[in-house]
Amino acid sequence: MQTTKSPYWQGFGAGAPFVLILVPFSTLFGVVATEAGLSVLEALTMSLVVVAGAAQFTAVQLMSEQVPVFIVILAALTVNLRMAMYSASLTPHLGAAPVGLRALVAYFTVDQTYACSVAAYEANPDWQLRQKLAYFFGVATPILPAWLGFTLVG
Repeated sequence: MQTTKSPYWQGFGAGAPFVLILVPFSTLFGVVATEAGLSVLEALTMSLVVVAGAAQFTAVQLMSEQVPVFIVILAALTVNLRMAMYSASLTPHLGAAPVGLRALVAYFTVDQTYACSVAAYEANPDWQLRQKLAYFFGVATPILPAWLGFTLVG
């Protein structure tokens, strides 16, 4: 029987290599955001709240062109529509989790956490909810701090 610690560290190992990819993109986002007129705090807050590089780059570009806020938000939401599909796909695996944990899963669902988790769930059909959650959060652990930290560097 596996413990929840084992899937967590497996997930962490799967998520860690993505930091190498996130470093240049999050640094670039920090540069682009500040050059577009956002303060360092605003750029960091955007990364913390949105946690979606493509949507953030889209929003900053539109904001720099002084597009109305409604259009900026609509464009960012459109870019992130794939997250709704990701969430629907994760529901059979994580849908029985308490509401608070499901909210955290929704917050941490990005391309990397989704792809790694679905692959692991398919490879480990005997995993229970606890193990699946541990793996998911293991993947997420190195990703958000790297995104935030290197947004700040940029």
